[in-house]
Amino acid sequence: MVLDYAKSGSLRHYLVTNDKLSLTDKINYLYGIASGLADIHKNGLIHRDLHSGNILIFHLARIADMGLCKPTDCNIAGNTKNSVYGILPYIAPEILQEHNYTDIADIYSLGIIMYEFISGLPPYYNLSHDEYLAMKICQGLRPRFNDIKVPQLIVRLIKRCLDASPLKRPTAKEIKEILYKWNIEAKYHNTELYKQIKEANEFNNNLQTNDIPSTGLKLSYKTHSGAVYTSRLLNFYNLPKSKNCDDYYDEQNDDIISMKSSVSLQIDIPRLKINDNNLHEPKNSNIHYDDIISTEFPESLQIDISRPNLPETKNSDDHYKHINNLESSASISLQIDISQLNIDEDDQNSKNKDQNIL
Repeated sequence: MVLDYAKSGSLRHYLVTNDKLSLTDKINYLYGIASGLADIHKNGLIHRDLHSGNILIFHLARIADMGLCKPTDCNIAGNTKNSVYGILPYIAPEILQEHNYTDIADIYSLGIIMYEFISGLPPYYNLSHDEYLAMKICQGLRPRFNDIKVPQLIVRLIKRCLDASPLKRPTAKEIKEILYKWNIEAKYHNTELYKQIKEANEFNNNLQTNDIPSTGLKLSYKTHSGAVYTSRLLNFYNLPKSKNCDDYYDEQNDDIISMKSSVSLQIDIPRLKINDNNLHEPKNSNIHYDDIISTEFPESLQIDISRPNLPETKNSDDHYKHINNLESSASISLQIDISQLNIDEDDQNSKNKDQNIL
């Protein structure tokens, strides 16, 4: 076969080398992607591996890599239980939970691509793409635009595509029709979309920071060592039932997911072996960070544990086997910083003595 050559490469490569694209240009490219996906679904097929590496840029954006594309009623041979193939951030939560692949799962992938095109950033570039991220996605975690302003019409469409409930997502045909309409409305001054684009451009151009260029895109990002953007087999077990965060459709939330929900989903509460009554109300830190939580932020978290709830004092199980080098099974269990415990002043001397012993 003789095929066209995409000089601009994949969408990911194109975004890195073209950081001056306007919102109207991006809407036009997204229309091309939605049109291609609508044609695939119209023919009774599912792409199954839709991500920015499989979008090629010509004068329009075109979908490529149809290797996993199958009819809607066809299961991929060779898939084993608890195995999913693809790039984690683009996979719909119901697929992570081993539900059958449907055309509406492609819509979730398209929603992530829309986010990536508008923001210029790969989804979850600052997180490790592991089972923990898969769990948080099922619990409602979604990528954020953070500092830049995005027209609310665009944000709402992306939110619909990323809804935890497949039945609430729009079809590819509906998205195609919406983007076609936006392509026209973006040129006329009296439309709501034009007004929102103008407001977003003015806000982003006025951002007084060296980290964000005039387009509002922060392309000089550092990718986490555990972030993987190539398709692979993923094995996850016992993932929670997928759901949206509580304020997902709150009208006051102008991002895909609110900062409050984002932070609460990124703190691993289940791993803390503490009574729920002793937990403080979650809050945001004032420190800008590039990972789930900054290295400085944990020091500001004070866990208030009253004296009656403290466990009985004892040695580790292998204390006298390895005095100078506790075995890993014991040392792992002794990782709570007791300097953070709020103990009465009358017990201060006892506390200091215990610390010296440890």
